[in-house]
Amino acid sequence: MSKSHLVMLCMIGTALSSTEIAAITTPEIVVTATRTPVDTGRIAASTTVITREDIEARQADSVPELLDSVAGVDVARSGGPGKTTTFFLRGTESDHVLVLVNGIRLGSVSAGITAFELIPVEHIDRIEIVRGPRASQWGSEAIGGVIQIFTLSGKGLEAGEPRYEAGVGAGSYNTYKGSASVAGSDGSSHYQASVGYFDTEGFDARESTPGPFDFDQPDDDGYDNLSFHLRGGHRFNERVNIDAFLLRAEGTAEFDGSFQDETDFVQQVLGVRADWRLTDNASLRFRAGESRDEQENFAPDGSFSSKFDSKREELSLQADVEPTPGQVVNVGVDYRDDKIDSTSNFTETSRDNTGVFAQYLGTFGRHNLTASVRHDDNEAFGNETTGGLGWSNFLPVGLKLYTSYGTAFKTPSFNELFFPGFGNPELGPETSESVEFGIEGHPAWGWWSLRAYRTDVEELITTVFDPGTGVAFPRNVDEARIDGIEAEIRMSVATLDVGASLNVMNPEDRNTGNQLPRRAETTLSLDVSRDFDRLRVGGRLIAQDDRFDDADNTIGVNGFVTVDLNADYELSPGLFVRGKIGNLFDEDYETVATFNSPDRHAFVSLLYRNRP
Repeated sequence: MSKSHLVMLCMIGTALSSTEIAAITTPEIVVTATRTPVDTGRIAASTTVITREDIEARQADSVPELLDSVAGVDVARSGGPGKTTTFFLRGTESDHVLVLVNGIRLGSVSAGITAFELIPVEHIDRIEIVRGPRASQWGSEAIGGVIQIFTLSGKGLEAGEPRYEAGVGAGSYNTYKGSASVAGSDGSSHYQASVGYFDTEGFDARESTPGPFDFDQPDDDGYDNLSFHLRGGHRFNERVNIDAFLLRAEGTAEFDGSFQDETDFVQQVLGVRADWRLTDNASLRFRAGESRDEQENFAPDGSFSSKFDSKREELSLQADVEPTPGQVVNVGVDYRDDKIDSTSNFTETSRDNTGVFAQYLGTFGRHNLTASVRHDDNEAFGNETTGGLGWSNFLPVGLKLYTSYGTAFKTPSFNELFFPGFGNPELGPETSESVEFGIEGHPAWGWWSLRAYRTDVEELITTVFDPGTGVAFPRNVDEARIDGIEAEIRMSVATLDVGASLNVMNPEDRNTGNQLPRRAETTLSLDVSRDFDRLRVGGRLIAQDDRFDDADNTIGVNGFVTVDLNADYELSPGLFVRGKIGNLFDEDYETVATFNSPDRHAFVSLLYRNRP
């Protein structure tokens, strides 16, 4: 971090400490933490909600761009837009976060991770991030937490003329984008439809790399994504309603690689949900869905190389009962069938999982209690039982205290279990235990939170080389401990809206004492914005310290500070001109060794929306 960056941080801190503070705070309702709508004040967990207003204010082009400043989230990019991007939620592995779209799982069953970089933001209404284990509600993968994406909907709009929106834009690296949407409601039925397109020539994703797999591909690595979204629903009466959606994105991502350097992809998720309120204090919820992660890979000479098409089909039935006011019981069952179709001859191409769960939420005066348990029966490895406990308390002085404990697990991926010549069918699940303590303040001027957590992960899967056979294969041998502290604050300072977060953690490999790779131990983010009459301006700073790119801690990646600016101006009612500058100070940095990040870049767009 340069001296000029440090001086700038100190100036910001001095300004905040000496400025009059005004009021800003709003409660949030989330569903991801408990599988049922609940005020965040009742949850013994740390949550972040990114709204549609946040997405538009940031002028984000991708989900990674939205998440890279969220407390506890570390983003590692292997190049520019559309390139492989991994997420480490509270220092856990990139496949230790469960990703949902309207309650339907998304992700590759072969690789075990979700291609966040391919999910279009044009169709997103809000994102809920819940930190900490949620396996006792959702099952496998929710060790570090859950990220749930909710798509746009016409539900809740007033009956009448539909709402229209359209936008176009262009910027650095020959980047172009366009989108259009329509949504409406007549009171009992609602609909939404949108389409988006993004295209960029990009920049050289990776510098020349010497070694046994050396290559030099000094070309621009482009990316294009064509997407659409459909959603509709109908309320039959006061007790029964149904909602269905389809989200699909397809395109091409170019990258630098010795054996493959282009991927044609499809990301698709569809689902239907039906709610039936049986009585005033009991309801049933049914959900069915399917997600697809499809890839066709090509060699540098343009020839076809490989195909990996994964599909997840799932069904869920949940009953919610409120026997007395303030006491809620949820019980249910989930069924999922994972399948792989590939040019590689996997020894098994499908597996199913059945999970049964129960949860209790109780309010006793200022106290809130949450208890949950779940049992999963997986065709690949057998049974796993997880549980969680949480308690929160509101103090008369405007403080909330909470603590929680939970266990979780991660099912081995198809590659780890069944890939020809590599997979190990004897693998068991990775397991974890986590504990968290938190305190939140809700003063008149805003909101603040301080959390401390510890996560122990056992039976981590790592690749072991057998010198006797000369074969490398995955085994459950590693252990990790992650200790961390997170701090957040939101407030208004005079005429400025300010948000800041700090994450300090120690992600340790318990076998070697080394720092887990690709995680920064310290991350600071700062958001500042101001609204004028018809103009809004904002900026975001992200600072991270050094990290290592390998498990042996021999390859270092330097820390960095980046600053982004954005603004939008209302030219006339409903018509906006918008602009942003990324990496304002042209920082030369990496989050993955040898993979480039964007230089200073700019983007300008026009947006029109009617608001009848």
